[in-house]
Amino acid sequence: MGKMAKGEPIFDENNAHRQSTDTGASQQVPTVDAIRQNGHKVIPEIRVTRLVSRRNGSNMTTHVWLQNDAPFAVEVRSFRVMGQATSMNYRLEPAQGREVNIYSGPVASHDDEDDAYVDYRIVQNGDYFQQHFHVEFDRQSDGMYLLEELHPEHVKDT
Repeated sequence: MGKMAKGEPIFDENNAHRQSTDTGASQQVPTVDAIRQNGHKVIPEIRVTRLVSRRNGSNMTTHVWLQNDAPFAVEVRSFRVMGQATSMNYRLEPAQGREVNIYSGPVASHDDEDDAYVDYRIVQNGDYFQQHFHVEFDRQSDGMYLLEELHPEHVKDT
């Protein structure tokens, strides 16, 4: 009110500009397709942060902790290791993790099947990816092999 009594403008240019940006159209949230780094598509990565294999006689179960390192939600569809695919259909929000069973079956008698992969998709746009891993085995005293580690290799846009 003091400005009006002195004959000065009530709104200065800075306030007018701020009001026009605040009252303008609401900002749109970028879609996943718009998320880019240096002009390239962002490839979401699923990380295995922990692996535990337990042996019970001639059988083994393996659990891993899967971590979503993407800036958007993904749905983990399946995990394939040692010739066995495990269907999952788990949703992971950004930075969220979850423990999952990736293998239940016979203990390996060799370490030839050293590839594993997880299939997942971006929830927002349905784009599918496949994270590949190199499997490291632990040779037991009886010559059998347990899953010991999964080392990330590459992500394939499928």
